[in-house]
Amino acid sequence: MDKTFCRYHPAQPATWQCLPCQRPYGDCCIALNADAPDEVPACPLCAGPLQFLGAANSAQPFWERIPSFFAYALQAGPLAFAALLALASLFMPRWIVLWIALFSVATKYFHCVIEASSQADRQAPSLASAFSGEGFSLFCKQLAVFLIAFGALWLATDVDSEALYWLVNIGLLLAMPASIIRLALDKELGAALSPEQIGQVIGAMGWRYLILCAFLFILWQSPGWVTYMLSSGMPRVVLMPVATFLFGYFGVVMCAMMGYAVFQYQGALGYVVADEEGAAAYPAPEYLRRRALAEAEIRLKEGQSAQALDTLAKALKRDPEDLKLNERYHQLLFGLNDRVRCQHHLAHYLPLAARLNPPLAATALLNARQLGSDYLPDDALVCERLAEALLQRHKIREGLGLLRNLHQRFPAYPNIPRAYLLASRGFAEGLGQIEPARKLLAFIRARYPDSPLMSEVASLEATLDRLASLV
Repeated sequence: MDKTFCRYHPAQPATWQCLPCQRPYGDCCIALNADAPDEVPACPLCAGPLQFLGAANSAQPFWERIPSFFAYALQAGPLAFAALLALASLFMPRWIVLWIALFSVATKYFHCVIEASSQADRQAPSLASAFSGEGFSLFCKQLAVFLIAFGALWLATDVDSEALYWLVNIGLLLAMPASIIRLALDKELGAALSPEQIGQVIGAMGWRYLILCAFLFILWQSPGWVTYMLSSGMPRVVLMPVATFLFGYFGVVMCAMMGYAVFQYQGALGYVVADEEGAAAYPAPEYLRRRALAEAEIRLKEGQSAQALDTLAKALKRDPEDLKLNERYHQLLFGLNDRVRCQHHLAHYLPLAARLNPPLAATALLNARQLGSDYLPDDALVCERLAEALLQRHKIREGLGLLRNLHQRFPAYPNIPRAYLLASRGFAEGLGQIEPARKLLAFIRARYPDSPLMSEVASLEATLDRLASLV
């Protein structure tokens, strides 16, 4: 089965589908509201309810998770189950009723493992789960499947055709995992024997079903191989419980693999299960923020720039101090070359960004300068912070332009000495111009003799004198 990816982020698997719009969405586009867990997400375009796809497109292939299946069978539940089988083989009397009961327990536990693994449950079922529910009924149904398969093979043998025998034998080997999966999930003998139901499992996995069968065949043979290797140096009284323990362990590994295959191909099989981690849900404010950002991005990619702006504007009314929303709104206005609205928004955005993320504010200023080369912020502190960020990015002339005649533009600004000390460093270190730097330092010394920055002024003056003597 081919995977479906998000329409707007082709690298992200789809987890939601809008049937009217015929658009798949990933978790990257659809946020969940933690304060309203029962709320069904809506399509960002048509506002209709979305259909959940589960992990059908995000599940890791089962052949890449083989080590995890062996680790799965090392949990307390599977180990206790395998130990129970080993002890039973050693101490339980050979009464047919007791052995039927034991096989019922084993069948129930194996089916519990398939069911739990198909739900992406990393925790293996406890041993107690093997003694609850319809264990004997499942055993009878599974036994009926095996007897029917054995009967079909016996009939093929009786026909005295080797080709027919191997055809039936291979067919049964290939169909048996799908039949067991159907019985474990549907609990109905008819589903386990139905060619249509079995074919649905095989068809959902396609040629990958052959990979599953190959691994299952190897695992099925593994207890016998290990027992054979141990048989030469181990007494029978020890070998029997060891072999039975290995049968229980490898049986759990096989069932975990079959269950996970159902989880991986759940879409084609008609199941909807979330992945192991589950989709992230956010508190209402973060949920609204993420939803607005995603909707704006989607509408922009659909060519609906006006609707995208409207979405962000509504979100900013709810949370005007959100930096990410403001940044995205600015980028959209700049991309649309909307000079008037962009500069109007900068009056709010630049002070916010200059306080929280000066490099981001510097980028916004450079964008604004492309729309209007004479644009200047109307706040002295913003000018100073932006100038510092620009100087750090080696945008020397742009940074110094923000500080030019700052004392005249903002005569009441108390941090003129700090701003002009920054400008003098920009002239000296960025442009290699010593004289303008000296003039700014002299201005600070003359106008602000009581500034706490005088020691730094003196230090920079001394450095400039040494540089001048080397010229």
